[in-house]
Amino acid sequence: MNLQNLYIQMINDPVIIEAYSLIAEKEGLPGNYATHDMSHIMRVIEYCNKISRLVNLSDDDIAGIKIAALLHDIGCSNGSKGGHARRSYEWAKDYFQNKEIDAAAKEKILTAISEHSEGATSLYGIILLFADKIDICDKRILPQGRLIVGNRQYAHIRSVDFHIKDGKLIVEFNTDGEMDIDEMNEYYFTKKVFQSVEGLAVSFGLDYEILIDGLEQ
Repeated sequence: MNLQNLYIQMINDPVIIEAYSLIAEKEGLPGNYATHDMSHIMRVIEYCNKISRLVNLSDDDIAGIKIAALLHDIGCSNGSKGGHARRSYEWAKDYFQNKEIDAAAKEKILTAISEHSEGATSLYGIILLFADKIDICDKRILPQGRLIVGNRQYAHIRSVDFHIKDGKLIVEFNTDGEMDIDEMNEYYFTKKVFQSVEGLAVSFGLDYEILIDGLEQ
């Protein structure tokens, strides 16, 4: 099956939609700081689509990356984030057994899912890692996450945007003006966010700049 058609089929698949509904229900439990529900998934897909077009990937590659983005957090459906990348990989692997999909394309998608949390080395994985990590915003932070030093600062982020200009990837986080940037920058996850931007830029031979309300970080 054409990857673009497969993506359209999958985005409307009740099985996938139900899995993310279950994730949303379970994320109110203690220990969950940020959402991994369908709203997060759709933003990650949007970011994957945008960056893939900015670097001039083919329509098939874009569709493949969007499929990986669609399934990357589905392993959270057991209520636990720990090890979810591997569980998402296994879930997707089983799911694809009943789909007509090119073996090489399937491998690229599965690899991206398996490495999206950190250390991505494949093209799809690097793009997915970037798109996933930059989705830190007020819409994602759960009530318990707003009590955690560092993590609570992400609740001040209202939007994120990025573009490429003159060989430079520019990523800008826009806030409500009340963020403690020093606290956010000291938080361990912020380093992962910045590393994902650097990793993407390096992969495409770009310089990069990270801005918060217009100020370089």
